[in-house]
Amino acid sequence: MDSLFDIMFTRQISPQWRWSFGDPAHLTYIVLCLVGAVWALRALSRASRRRGEQAMRWLAGAVFTMWIIPPLLMCLTDTGERWIDHLPLHLCSSACVLIPIGLTTRNQVLLNYAFGLSFPGAVAAILTPGEVFRSLSWAGFHYFLFNFSHLLLIVAGLGAIAVGWFRPSWRRYPAVLGIGLALMVVDYPINKWLGSNYMFVNWAEPGTVLETFADVAGTPGYVGLLVVFGAVVVALLYAVWSLAAWLSRPRLRPAPTV
Repeated sequence: MDSLFDIMFTRQISPQWRWSFGDPAHLTYIVLCLVGAVWALRALSRASRRRGEQAMRWLAGAVFTMWIIPPLLMCLTDTGERWIDHLPLHLCSSACVLIPIGLTTRNQVLLNYAFGLSFPGAVAAILTPGEVFRSLSWAGFHYFLFNFSHLLLIVAGLGAIAVGWFRPSWRRYPAVLGIGLALMVVDYPINKWLGSNYMFVNWAEPGTVLETFADVAGTPGYVGLLVVFGAVVVALLYAVWSLAAWLSRPRLRPAPTV
């Protein structure tokens, strides 16, 4: 019989406890994250200036903390995790360092990065959590922390807009892509050294769209398609924002004729 500790923390569980893509637990977490993000952003948009700034400072600390706590628990409870796989070199783990800096300094490049690259990356992570969770419990604490930490990234990516700290700007689009490319360049030799797969530049992650990219362009050619795909996703986000801003702009009514 599975112990509560095993169900919550380890891989030593029966098949019926194991997480699987698209199962009711996965879909429930997606809905909960959506509801949580909407609630948090609505509260931020309605908060006073002082309360909004306090909330963003708290959010900056929470985002950084949630990079540290989940890997610490996963490695200490012997779930097959390696410390070297949790360095701040992935899209979301690096965002847990860069976004708090952006929120603290209100740096416009980093805030645009939080919106344009970290936000869609966190959404993709919640929708497709990755291979590690296929051997963990859907009822486990690790899965909860995974979703919660990525939910914080989503709220951080949009929260600065909600409190009026910045507006996404096409001027920052090249810089946002530049941060992503810089991470890839830095990660490539580190991956070769550690045997890791930060930013997915070492191999096409199984069960992801990268496998399709690899079928089309081979390895390492799939990395080029990944870069193009990322650039298109970021551009679409900026386009949606620009369209929404244009539609919400007050229109001048024609003067009445006498």
